[in-house]
Amino acid sequence: MPFTPTRADTHALQRHADRVALRIIRTCRIPRHEQEDLRQDLLTDLFARLKGFDPARGELGAFAAACFDHRAIRLTERILRGRATMAPISLDDPQPGGEGLTIGDSIAEADGYAAWLGQPTDAFAAVERRIDLDRALGTLPAETLPLCAELTERSPHELAKASPTSRATLYRHLRELRLRLLVAGIPAAA
Repeated sequence: MPFTPTRADTHALQRHADRVALRIIRTCRIPRHEQEDLRQDLLTDLFARLKGFDPARGELGAFAAACFDHRAIRLTERILRGRATMAPISLDDPQPGGEGLTIGDSIAEADGYAAWLGQPTDAFAAVERRIDLDRALGTLPAETLPLCAELTERSPHELAKASPTSRATLYRHLRELRLRLLVAGIPAAA
């Protein structure tokens, strides 16, 4: 028979989850309003693992502490990994060879949000990419252009649901379209 915690056990677990959530908040330096979400995540993970708890082998508090610690480590790693991918550089970092200039000083507002996140922006590359796309679209047969226009607004899955043709036919056309674009010099998106 699976273990069912009492009301007192549940209150104790919630208090323990609150403390662990605060520890994650301090470690990751995230806003305090995230505490409730973290607590719910910790408790959900614990209750999913509760079927593996055997009261004859130990106390619920020790089992919960181990579950909370393991989940806290995974949550902390996920938060820090997400932060590292979103903003790998600081705008306040000194610019290499910039004599006191920061990276933020060298980014124009016209470069857009991607530049503020440290992604490369090259206006010439964007123009060349647009010219390549126009040239590649010019090599496509006229009957494929409506499909290209539809794909700018909807995903292939949405198109397949709304289209009177079969899903297999649509995906065959997409495969042919990708091959034609590859031949025209446009590689598949990563």
